[in-house]
Amino acid sequence: MAEHANLLYDSISPNTGDIAIGIAGQQLFEGLGVRSSVVDPFSDRDVGPLVIGGGELIRETGDPFYDRFRRKGNHILNAAGVWTSATDLGYLNDYAFVSARSSRELQVLKEFVPGAELMPCATTMLESPHFEIPGVEKDEPVVGIHLVPHSLRLIDRLAPLINAIPHKKVFIPFTHYNGDKSFMKSLPFDWSNSVVLDELEPLELHSVIGQMKYVVVSSLHASIFAYSQNVPFASVYQKKAHYYFDDRQLADHVVANEGQLTTLLRRLENEKFDFRPQVAEDRRAIEKAFRTYRDLLGGAGAQETAPPESEVPSLPRDRILLQQAQQVLGDRDLVLAYSEHRLDDARRTIEILEEDNRKKQAEIDLFENSRTRRLQRRYAGLRLSISRLFRRSQ
Repeated sequence: MAEHANLLYDSISPNTGDIAIGIAGQQLFEGLGVRSSVVDPFSDRDVGPLVIGGGELIRETGDPFYDRFRRKGNHILNAAGVWTSATDLGYLNDYAFVSARSSRELQVLKEFVPGAELMPCATTMLESPHFEIPGVEKDEPVVGIHLVPHSLRLIDRLAPLINAIPHKKVFIPFTHYNGDKSFMKSLPFDWSNSVVLDELEPLELHSVIGQMKYVVVSSLHASIFAYSQNVPFASVYQKKAHYYFDDRQLADHVVANEGQLTTLLRRLENEKFDFRPQVAEDRRAIEKAFRTYRDLLGGAGAQETAPPESEVPSLPRDRILLQQAQQVLGDRDLVLAYSEHRLDDARRTIEILEEDNRKKQAEIDLFENSRTRRLQRRYAGLRLSISRLFRRSQ
């Protein structure tokens, strides 16, 4: 059996889901008595077989970063996210084990590797210490909220729907690269009974989501964090989220418009959900897979260790570029949020005008009905007078 495993995933980007995948892999191997190291994606040093997995790593060729994960050799592809447009995947036939995280993504892999398997995301197994949420009392029912720009594009009247939730709300920055904290803070929410968290680490976020009554989130891994801890969730539509939860007969937890979210919020308030049977099945599959990985790595010959930390490049230039990209996204999102403010103001103005119009129409209807009744009475009186005159003339 293997004594050491080398994990290759996107450990560079400030992406909570990707980093959580690496942490989960390390926790799983540690539980099997296997030490593990994280391999720098930019390093070309040969450290032996790799366990490659995480985020949407399998995509079209030509991306200078994601092509770093197209390693040739006797490696393991673990529950990878796969673009349906991914090409040139024949190199995966040399892998000891190939898997995707959803049935739809698996179809893409099977075109090149017929023996590829379906594997749940390792973050289902994540374990985190308790994180104390500031501003929340013990046992207080709270609802977690995570929104990004595409949430606004899909769901009309999103802010009023969130404001109508009858509990304290915890706004959870999750996709830090997306500038989501400043974005959410710029939206027209009712902040009188809310908490806005700082940018937390993945294990802290995992603990936070596990303490929620339910969550409304816009991230696959925020949704998995909830699902795996039996926390009811509404996940704003993404293809990868739809693919993943459709496999678990939970596609109705992925919402793509105002009507769907309205219905699901009503259900989250009034129904009880229990994901434990599906989660238990996922956990069994993941545990079995990592035992297989341990055995495959043990049969791959002597293992080198990953480079000591001091030898791993610090990549300051790349981190600076990522920070700059995050700032650009943050600026863009602030503009979108300002637009949502204006749209919300316009909606309120329209609602006021419509209500005013209804009142005026009711007044007109009342006046017309009253006038009609008066005319009808006059007409009836006139007919009665004519009838009397007619009878007298006879």
